[in-house]
This record gives sequence, structure tokens and C-alpha cells, in this order.
Amino acid sequence: MRRVVPTVKWIGFLLAVAACQPTTSVISKDDGGQLVGTASVIDGDTIEIHGKRIRLNGFDSPERGSICGSVNVYKEAAFALSDFIGQRTVVCDISGKDRYDRSIGDCKADGKSLAEFMVSEGWARDWPRYSRGAYADEERRARGAHRGIWGLDCPEDLWGDRNYD
Repeated sequence: MRRVVPTVKWIGFLLAVAACQPTTSVISKDDGGQLVGTASVIDGDTIEIHGKRIRLNGFDSPERGSICGSVNVYKEAAFALSDFIGQRTVVCDISGKDRYDRSIGDCKADGKSLAEFMVSEGWARDWPRYSRGAYADEERRARGAHRGIWGLDCPEDLWGDRNYD
């Protein structure tokens, strides 16, 4: 019988193949941990990584069917988040679950908070009940600059009956 001895070329090939594998890892418990990988955008405040839905913490974006003038702001918010993330790796620190059994996470792409991005671009608003006002300055600047929804003709009931105090 002939014995196969790994050569330097063979080991190099295996390392190259391993390097091409997607960088998705899951380190989680039901109430915490971290989720890392390429994200798919579900809507302006929800993503999915490795088959797990994550409700982005601390802000709110328009719900399905939300229209400001002739602009579908639900879709525009989702597009903005998707464009920002692109194919970059997203890192989410998971803090628990919401009532829909989604993980709740503070997520970043290239070190930048997805929540901060969405609020600062005007496609979402700070939700102090959950953020403790972390994005209040970003919302104030976005409103002042008329970015995103703040520059559109939105109905009074855009946010439904939610309380943002």
C-alpha cells in the first residue's frame, strides 16, 4: 500500500479552500451572545443572519404599506439598510428575544452601528424606550436636514399608535 504524505502544495491548497468558506458563525443563547455573518435585510429594522431573524435594537423604521406622498418609505428604508450593509460582515450583540421570537440585537457593519446609520439617514427614528435616547441627536440632525422620511410629505399616522416618549 502506498502511503499519502501531505505536501506543502496540498496543505496550501487546503488552507486556500478554507479561507474561501463564508465567515458566518453563531455564538448564541436564547437571551444573549453574538451572531456574525452576511446579513439579508427583511425590512428597515430587521435582518437575518444564518437563518436567524434579528430585530435591530433602539430604533423604529416605517412598517409595511407606509407611504409618504408617492414614496413607499417601508421599501426605501429597507433599500437604504441593504445598500449600507452590502456584502460586509455584520456583527450583532444579542440581548434577548422580542414578542415575535426574533433575537434583539445591536448590530454593526465595519464597526458602524446599523441603528445609528438608519436614524442619521432619516429612514428610522430613535425609540428612547429601547435606546435610552442613544440616537436622539442623529434623529434631530436628520429632521433638521430633511433627510429620508423627514423630507417627505408623511401622514400624521405614519407611526401608528406607537409612543416614542
